[in-house]
Amino acid sequence: MLNKLECIILGHLVRTPMAGYDLHKWLEQEGPFFGYSPQPSQIYRQLTKCLEKGWVDLIIDQHRSGPDAKVYRLTPEGITTFKEWAHSPYEPTVRPLDSDFQMRFVLTGVLGPEVSLQLLTTELSYRRKQHRQKAYSDDIVAEDTAFPIDPVWHRELVRLGRERSYLLGTTYLTWLEMTHSRLTEQLSEFQGTANDAAAAARLSQQQDGKSA
Repeated sequence: MLNKLECIILGHLVRTPMAGYDLHKWLEQEGPFFGYSPQPSQIYRQLTKCLEKGWVDLIIDQHRSGPDAKVYRLTPEGITTFKEWAHSPYEPTVRPLDSDFQMRFVLTGVLGPEVSLQLLTTELSYRRKQHRQKAYSDDIVAEDTAFPIDPVWHRELVRLGRERSYLLGTTYLTWLEMTHSRLTEQLSEFQGTANDAAAAARLSQQQDGKSA
């Protein structure tokens, strides 16, 4: 089971090799969207652990100087670990707009539209059921309260909170519905583009082999 920082590091290194300092600067900007803003020392410790586990290795960037010349990149073992996490079961949390979904959607989506669609389907199914549930009751028993509470104001307070939950949930659910529909309709198009890119890469490799 990967921790959140491991997921973020592996997911970002999929896109490009990166020095610890650059990874920290990226997380300063993007980390809040993933619900996580680690300190530089945490990032370096985690990178060292990833190195010990064989998930990353080091290359020296000759265009840099000082300690930041160490650039981390994924190993085959790291790629496998990332893919295993990306395809592992996703369990939505009770709280809507949770950062775990955002993190998974952004980081694992690089594996293709199928992965994103499967994640969206799970999240959408959960949020549909949740949206039909009553958030909390406006009932109050005067004898049970710790101090006197105005029942009229309590009903209004609950109504205001329920409206907030409903509007946030409705907006989020609308995005899930629209995105799920869009990916479903365009899945074959995305797959075709991916197949064309893979074919072009194979052709390039063959030509390189012949020229060598």
